[in-house]
Amino acid sequence: MPAPDNIYEDDVDFTTLALQYPEFAKRLKPNRQLDFSDPESVRQLTKCLLHRDFNLAIDLPDDRLCPPVPNRFNYTLFIQRLLDDTSPDFHQGYDPERQVLGLDIGTGSSAIYPLLACAQRPSWRFLCTEIDDKNRHYAQRNISANNLATRIRMIDTDSTGAKLIPSSHLKHFDRVDVLVTNPPFYSSEAELLGSASQKSRPPNSSCTGSAVEMITPGGEVAFVGKLICESAHVAIRRRIQWFSAMLGKLSSVGTVVTQLRDKGCSNLAVTEFVQGQKTRRWCVAWSWMRFRPGVGVARGVRGGSGVERKWLPPLSEMEFDCEVEGDVGDGDGDKYGDGNGTTRSVVEKVIREIKTLDGVAWKFDTTRRIGMLMAREGDVWSRKARRKAKAHEAPVDPPRDADTNRSRGPDNHKHEDTVMKDRESESDEDEPESEEEEEETEPEPALVARISIKTSHPPPANTHTRSKPTVRVHIRHLQGHDAVLFESFCGWLKRKVVPPSR
Repeated sequence: MPAPDNIYEDDVDFTTLALQYPEFAKRLKPNRQLDFSDPESVRQLTKCLLHRDFNLAIDLPDDRLCPPVPNRFNYTLFIQRLLDDTSPDFHQGYDPERQVLGLDIGTGSSAIYPLLACAQRPSWRFLCTEIDDKNRHYAQRNISANNLATRIRMIDTDSTGAKLIPSSHLKHFDRVDVLVTNPPFYSSEAELLGSASQKSRPPNSSCTGSAVEMITPGGEVAFVGKLICESAHVAIRRRIQWFSAMLGKLSSVGTVVTQLRDKGCSNLAVTEFVQGQKTRRWCVAWSWMRFRPGVGVARGVRGGSGVERKWLPPLSEMEFDCEVEGDVGDGDGDKYGDGNGTTRSVVEKVIREIKTLDGVAWKFDTTRRIGMLMAREGDVWSRKARRKAKAHEAPVDPPRDADTNRSRGPDNHKHEDTVMKDRESESDEDEPESEEEEEETEPEPALVARISIKTSHPPPANTHTRSKPTVRVHIRHLQGHDAVLFESFCGWLKRKVVPPSR
């Protein structure tokens, strides 16, 4: 199913839930509120929400973390949208045919992330790690109780926690699409107790948590820092598309983003999870591959979230308007979709300008007015690039036995029906077994972008004046590490398409 809306954006209606579940009703106070200081009340809330909203039945031990469902569901929604937005075949939106494999580091007794993800999407599977024996035992029971043992598998991991990613197990899979983890927030028991004393009510996810679940040396920043270092290893970075971690402290966001930038990672997503008005969490995701999410996913923070702009990734979408003369109709005579050719003129101008670029593959769907562009070598549009290319042109004709098809003129591009498939294969069949081998068999394109052209009718300034219709050109960065390269292309196209001001 497509990623649904956040059904827990507002606080849970306890009265309604109590009418459906008598055991939960027994836990409500006379004012119809829940006693969050009572561990059994919190467990009943989690169990009832999972059963009512996702048809999941779980059992939880008394002395381990009880996961808050709204918080975990928010994280699940995020990874759904992240993967929907960065499909290797550039599919737009949810693809029910895409087989997804996730990896949950520290799944806990509930195994809640794999359960939620697999309950919603039948083509998803998960691997889970857990170093605590009791958590592992309950997680396996919960997976089996929901008939998901064929799609969710517990795997062995380093029991000391010194190594987070079970790389030896990943060699048996073509690729993992997303890694999720909810690391321990606190660096010591003193920090944990100090945090709890500052809250108006105990956090429902920590009231029964054990030390192994709540505390790690250096806290969540050190945990995620270790994960970043492991993710950057040559044997891992091409095997997992997205890494992600939920953070409990706003201050951790900037530190984690800085660690990633120091490692040279430029493909990020930063988002905020909000449940009602009481609880906030943050998530940072990163990828060493070049498939880029749209702005709504990559910069999923609201105003007032506290996340500074400098920690957000670069914009992956840009657009500009072209004002056109006359009215835009809906006639069928124009193959570009409007009756009098005004939109058509913009479409033709975009196509004409892009076709002048040497070394750029281009395919355009005239029905939907959507084009796909691939620049394998990078900048070929700037004046500097064109002067450089001209300077390197051969002064004489090639020898007779040379391959004359090596000319880089626009007429010698690959056929437009197959050009977008000529990308790096994400299969690991050609990946060397040696972890020391860093050479990629084929480099990814420097830039892949989608260009959409739509007609819009701005509202009239007054009843006596009809505003001119405009054509909007929207450019979405789909693949490529260099955000400056994407910005450069957008600027070039705008200068070529939009008439200069008189």
